[in-house]
Amino acid sequence: MGDWKIGDDRRRRSTDQLRDLDRANDGQVFWDTEAPADFTYLFHPDHVLVGAEDVEDFEAFAARLDKGVLAEPPRRDDVRLLGGDLVRYVLAPRPGGESVPDVLALLERDGLRLGAATPDHWVHVSPGGGGGGQACPATEPEETGLTEPWPPVAPQDEGCEVKVVVVDTGWNPPSGSDGRTPWLKGVDGDDELNGPDLRPYAGHGTFIAGVVRCLAPRTEVFVEGFAVGGVGGGGILESEIVGQLEEAMAHHPQVINLSAGCRTRLDLPSLAFARFHRRHLRGKDVVVVAAAGNDGWAAPFWPAAFDWAVGVGSLDRDGRVSSFSNYGVSADVYALGRNIVNAFPDGTFVCHESPNKGDVRVFSTGLARWSGTSFAAPVVAGLIARQISETGSSAADARDAVLARAVYDSDPVIGPHQELRQPYA
Repeated sequence: MGDWKIGDDRRRRSTDQLRDLDRANDGQVFWDTEAPADFTYLFHPDHVLVGAEDVEDFEAFAARLDKGVLAEPPRRDDVRLLGGDLVRYVLAPRPGGESVPDVLALLERDGLRLGAATPDHWVHVSPGGGGGGQACPATEPEETGLTEPWPPVAPQDEGCEVKVVVVDTGWNPPSGSDGRTPWLKGVDGDDELNGPDLRPYAGHGTFIAGVVRCLAPRTEVFVEGFAVGGVGGGGILESEIVGQLEEAMAHHPQVINLSAGCRTRLDLPSLAFARFHRRHLRGKDVVVVAAAGNDGWAAPFWPAAFDWAVGVGSLDRDGRVSSFSNYGVSADVYALGRNIVNAFPDGTFVCHESPNKGDVRVFSTGLARWSGTSFAAPVVAGLIARQISETGSSAADARDAVLARAVYDSDPVIGPHQELRQPYA
């Protein structure tokens, strides 16, 4: 296919990230463009997701397809998703080489309702680059000489306990008992199994849990890991992350932080996230805070773009919207996301993305500096949790109160006592 890494650093980074994700998932990551740096969404090469009420139509239209496209009917996967509300099919090899999006386009041409069936998209915590469909962070972690977090710990003497679940890459247990990061005492989660050689995305969930705890010290935080042990290269399929979200709900959270997401085919709402909301969140007092993504554009990034999620974009230290931050429908509010400092595992990290590929970074202070909408999201999640704790309000009322403190601005600029910004409607 040639060397698609030619171009600016953003395109090279996108290509590096995508190649890494594909290798970590045994070549099961496909994209919608020839050059990987230009992709808008990622998908499994054989999976199709269908809502339960559209199963009969999908199977009927698939049966009518030319046998040169589908030599065999789609096989219904035996994985039970969302209590059967979501069905995953596996397409047999296509003699003509049609991709999943090609097959869906043919079905829709013949009359299948648009959105009834979708690819199984890859949800990822990868940095943003020159391509699309990426989440966070915007940089690889950097060493810092600082000994305190930023934003700093906001002391809180009184208030009820609030439950927050961070659905992310897992938890670094040593950080919870490290004297250098006392704000993480009592945090628990799925052990991400770090060693002296740190994998890509190691510490991502721990760092986010630390940001939440700094803003809201009286929170019970659990890190639900979807890439424990480095499995998946920081990515997970739509059809699989809903299971992790169901596990998160078993902890009875009032706030869920998800610093990951995806673009989708035709920018249609993510079917898996929509079904999770319908089954588990509708009528429940749970607020989902999601990163808006780091591609610097306005296309919808799911789940942040849903009206039931609080999508968070990033501000620089000077209060302006970060150059990497998504905006538009995915960003309901902006918070500090550039050069955040918080807990990080000790160890050696070798950068794997251009232009720093091969750079060796040694972490030995229990902290790191990191940037991205990944880290702006837990600022907002922490503020909502603190509002619940201090007022005893519902999660929904706390969300509304926190968002009401944001100032509307076409180009958000932060002031000394103004934490959040909203774009003009």
